[in-house]
Amino acid sequence: MRKELTICFRTSDDLRTSLEKIAAEERRSLSSVIETILYDFLKQKKVLQSLKKERRRYPRKPVSLPTFVYKDNSEEQALQPGTIVDISLGGIRILIPYDARVDEAANIGTLFTLPNEKIPLKMQCTVHRVIPSEEDVKEVGASFVDSDFVSYQKLQNYLIQ
Repeated sequence: MRKELTICFRTSDDLRTSLEKIAAEERRSLSSVIETILYDFLKQKKVLQSLKKERRRYPRKPVSLPTFVYKDNSEEQALQPGTIVDISLGGIRILIPYDARVDEAANIGTLFTLPNEKIPLKMQCTVHRVIPSEEDVKEVGASFVDSDFVSYQKLQNYLIQ
């Protein structure tokens, strides 16, 4: 991790001596010991969630929902089976058969039913990544782009449960 900032603070002589003693015992610099103590404190207070910045706007929910994927706005409307493995208000991650044809930056449609729902949701998505996963499966990461209000509202209610 790159350290770009210097922090100076006042403290008592006893505290400085105690920190120097810990640093000597652990054969680390005083700066390193203080940084470790601060990180541990922030994690304990749940202020520091992660050192890595989360890029997603909405939290993901792990699921296992059967789905059908089809090419949106295409003459070819063949349904490909798949499984949604996580979902959020922003998008989904789907496992599809390796031989299914899905291109990055393409628009696809998905058709799936949420637990305790009878009517399937039809959501349009833009594919952001296609990653070979296992021998016979690939992962598709896609964001929702054009969905009807009722479907989006049902999804939102499901995710906040």
